[in-house]
Amino acid sequence: MSASLLSPSWYRVAPLKPRLRSHVRIERHEYRGQDWYVIQDGFTGRHHRFSPEAYQLVGMMDGRRTMDQIWQAVCTRLGDHMPTQDEVIELLSRLYRADLLQTSAILDFSDLHERSLQGRRHRLFARLASPLSLRFPLVDPDRFLTRTMSLVRPLLGWQALVAWVALVGAAAVLAVLHWDALQGDFSDALLGMENLLLFSLIYPVLKILHEFGHAYMVKKEGGEVHEMGVMLLVFMPLPYVDASSSTSFRDKRQRMLVGGAGIMVELFVAAVMLLVWLNVEPGAVRALAYKTLLVAGVSTILFNGNPLLRFDAYYILSDWLEIPNLAQRGVGYLGYLFKRYLLGVESAESPARSRGEARWLFFYAVAAFCYRIFISVQIVIFVAGQFFFVGIILAMWAVFMMLVMPLWRVARFLVKDVHMQRKRMRVMMTVVLPLALLAGGLAAVPVPLYTNAEGVIWVSEESRVFASASGMVEAVVTPGGAVVEPGDPLIRSADPLLETQVRLLLARQEEFQARRQLSMNRARAETVLLDEELRSIETELNRALERQAALLTRSPAAGTFVLQDEADLPGRFLRRGEPVGYIVDPLRMRIRTVVTQADVELVRSDVRSVEVRLAEDIGQALPARVSREVPAASLVLPSLAFSLDGGGKFALDPREKEAPHVLERLFQFDLVLGAPIAGNVEERVFVRFEHSPEPLAQRAYRALRRLLLTRIAV
Repeated sequence: MSASLLSPSWYRVAPLKPRLRSHVRIERHEYRGQDWYVIQDGFTGRHHRFSPEAYQLVGMMDGRRTMDQIWQAVCTRLGDHMPTQDEVIELLSRLYRADLLQTSAILDFSDLHERSLQGRRHRLFARLASPLSLRFPLVDPDRFLTRTMSLVRPLLGWQALVAWVALVGAAAVLAVLHWDALQGDFSDALLGMENLLLFSLIYPVLKILHEFGHAYMVKKEGGEVHEMGVMLLVFMPLPYVDASSSTSFRDKRQRMLVGGAGIMVELFVAAVMLLVWLNVEPGAVRALAYKTLLVAGVSTILFNGNPLLRFDAYYILSDWLEIPNLAQRGVGYLGYLFKRYLLGVESAESPARSRGEARWLFFYAVAAFCYRIFISVQIVIFVAGQFFFVGIILAMWAVFMMLVMPLWRVARFLVKDVHMQRKRMRVMMTVVLPLALLAGGLAAVPVPLYTNAEGVIWVSEESRVFASASGMVEAVVTPGGAVVEPGDPLIRSADPLLETQVRLLLARQEEFQARRQLSMNRARAETVLLDEELRSIETELNRALERQAALLTRSPAAGTFVLQDEADLPGRFLRRGEPVGYIVDPLRMRIRTVVTQADVELVRSDVRSVEVRLAEDIGQALPARVSREVPAASLVLPSLAFSLDGGGKFALDPREKEAPHVLERLFQFDLVLGAPIAGNVEERVFVRFEHSPEPLAQRAYRALRRLLLTRIAV
């Protein structure tokens, strides 16, 4: 035998006569074409997976053979695949720590007490590590499930499966056909705060049905359910059942059915509620059906049906891929890559048994980590929006558990691991130094900072031509493209009613002047009254004449007259104040740009230079400067060119019909170009504001602060 096959500690375990405890069961499973053995602890509900070679050892532990006899027999049976004595000792330690083993040695009660305390500490730490999902066991539902199984069994057969597929399939088709109506009601239901209480009542009831779906499916397949209780999910009390006994089922389809039973129940409820919502008249029943449909759908899509979270879909995916402990082994595989290829630990062992399994472990570990951070951030922000200090505590705890603790474990591994002590220089060069450089670069090295925005070529209000008075256009006095001076006539309109009013007022004026002339020879009092009436007529006549003169629209400034729809203008009715064109002067052209609330602080306080590029000549950069800011933020777009319909990036609010409104407040800035341009009014331009360079860490802090200001108003 080679030296590596033997162990100097073998004499300690060789005379032991171990045997498995009476509450332990062993089942043979097949994963990706290989046999594995699953040991189930009937007391704790835990499961442990062992290879066929390990099972050769475990299967012979009957309390009569010594470990040396067992090892000799297994070596004879396995030949070249025989386990080393160190591997046997490690297996015994694993079984002992899991409390699955009894030996002939004298019991060490202090050790048993210490293991009990360690188990309690481990369970407490597991709870503290997930403060958003605390579990509190309450009852053992196994007897109740056994007594009521005869009532539920018809719902778990293939006939019920066919009916479920037909119902859910029909509901899916109906949901697609009525998608617009579903979306409209979804917005109303989601935005109404009065619905939160109703949601909090519907979801626990739906969750009870969900959990009983798991429980009855476990019983149908021959398993047991001995724990049912309440779980605080984001401080909302929800029921749960422990269906872990399904792990011992040999057929993966049985395990997948148990994992999917809850989702099937929720989809069934959602399908029934959709049919109710489509067929009843508006009222309380229809509203309740829709809200139940909404809760079931969101719960299935975001949580139970998402394999990146350790809910139902995760276990279904794990069984389908035949990769047990997918999440835990995925993290272990990332650790293996870190040790093997970054730190150069050649003795590191991969938890993956094949290339295909390695790809799945890597992909799942990365995707689940990113999604877990995303969903944790969303939950913290939601809780902080309702209870600020609780949210801050949760945020600190999430940062501690997701960042500080993993970094601490890595640091402890680098310091204490035997292999790392021999590779300190490599650790310094491949881990510590790059991390220090990265942190220093993020915190201290300034990088260029820009704000990109869109704009349009703009003219001032003084250069816009508006109809001076309401009337029908008779003629375009000055055609578009002509050079004009201030006061030049541009468009002549007519108002027949106004002309008639002027003639009537002139006639009344002549009449009262004649009457006044006659009254001067008869009664002075009558003359005074007629003078007052004449003054009133003259005032009204002057107003009418001013309105008549305003029918001739004149140029407000000097420049080139740009007329909109010149060919269609004659015969068209113009209202007073309606825009008809511009007076364009290349020397007075401006750029109107809009900036979101996220970027306005930098644009206001720190602009080193401004660069403008015309959409028609994107290669030429024109220098500019900020001349003024429109005083207040606005929801109204200055031009449709900024909207999605006009090729911009801002979505219009469909509820506003009069003027183009957007869904977020925008800040408007006017820019003055350093040289005249030949672009058209409201032509699109691209604007870039250059700011002072700053480190990426400072930029991230500002983004986080902006997020907090937006979401929780701190």
